[in-house]
Parts: sequence; C-alpha cells; structure tokens
Amino acid sequence: MIIIPVMDIKSGIVVHAKAGDRKKYGPINSVLTASTNPIEVANEFKKLGARELYIADLDAIEKRCSNLGLVSEIKKLGFDILLDSGISIARDAKDLSDVGDVVVGTETLKSLDELAKMTAMCEIVLSIDFKGDNLLTRMDEFVGLGAKDIIKIFSSYDIKKIIYLDLKRVGTSCGMVEERIEKMVRSTSIPLLVGGGINDISDIRRMEKIGVSGVLVATAIHNGKITKEDIHSFKSQR
Repeated sequence: MIIIPVMDIKSGIVVHAKAGDRKKYGPINSVLTASTNPIEVANEFKKLGARELYIADLDAIEKRCSNLGLVSEIKKLGFDILLDSGISIARDAKDLSDVGDVVVGTETLKSLDELAKMTAMCEIVLSIDFKGDNLLTRMDEFVGLGAKDIIKIFSSYDIKKIIYLDLKRVGTSCGMVEERIEKMVRSTSIPLLVGGGINDISDIRRMEKIGVSGVLVATAIHNGKITKEDIHSFKSQR
C-alpha cells in the first residue's frame, strides 16, 4: 500500500477538486503551504516523503492548453509521475510518456482499439472514472456494466495499474464505496489504486485490508488529517 498525493492544476495553480464540478474548483487551502504554485506544493509533498505524485492537468483535460512543461519541472524534484491529461487516442500519449506513466481515463478514452495502441507505445495506467453510480465513458459497450465486469474487460490489456476514481466523492471526505472496490480487487490481478472520498487514515487502513495497492489523496493531506508519519508508515510496508 502506498499513499499518493494528488495535484490538480488549473490555470497554472493548484486547485481543490470537489465532487467533479470543475467549473467551481478554487485555489487550495492547505496546512502545508500558503502557496498555490505547483512547484512549491510539490516540494511540500516531497518533504512529507511522497515518492509518487498523481497530476491532473485540468487545462489539458478541458482542451484549453497544456501544463506539460510545468509537470516536467515537477518531475525533476524526483517524483514518479502519474499524469492525466485527458487523452482520448494513442497519438496523444506519445509526448506524455517522457514525464511518467500516462493515465488514460474512461471519461475521455475513445475506444478499446486506441487503448491497445497506447499500451504498445508506453506504460499506461487506466482510470475507471465513476461519478457516483455512473461510469463516465464514451464507449457504448460499457454502458450499463458494473464495476466488476468493467475491470475484467480492462484486465485483458497490458496495463500497469488500474485506478478506480469516484469524481462525485473527490474532495468531499465522505468515505469510499467499499463493496464496489472489494469486488474490483477480486476481479483483477493488476494493482488497483483508488481515489475520491478518503477522510482519514482509518479509510486507508480499510482499503489496505481490502487489498488495494494505493490510494490517491489530496484533501486529507491539505487539511492535515493525513500526516508525514502516515505516509512514511505505509511507504515502509511497500
């Protein structure tokens, strides 16, 4: 189990993602730093002992611009980066692989054929994006399927890791859908990361017992509920 800090970048600053309503995302309010500068926030994560960092480039996801140069600077701090830039087709993945693992989400993925092409090019982390009970997808073949069936389909591809992300719970500290996550863990041999709803260390311990390989956390780090000691304790078990 590993705790992976999350950084959502929009218009050049770090924002607080909440409930998937991107129009309302505002600057972070953090016990770590008064700054919203991504480099400075990343340095604070480094001081906590984090080795991996999940970055959502919201400008790229919303097709405005790219923060790839900024992400490259963050990588120089020594992080292993998981980068979500909202890619939909294979050619979009090529330029991203130099900075870390490319995250491709069901919200933007065009087709399974494109996913197969991506996995032939670079290491892919597949994000299964839910908003509550609804899978966010452009692919008709996934409409109406449950999380267990969805993860079985994706497990047949050469994917490095799978993320289960519930955008409705992101930034809300309301806890996780444990039954759904447990079914997903049992349905794949690929390491599963989860994000959305983590409130405190007790949530993370429950995820560990279920068999989750890592958790994506932002709010609980910025409000101080997840501490440096917590991150180190899980890192030492890796």
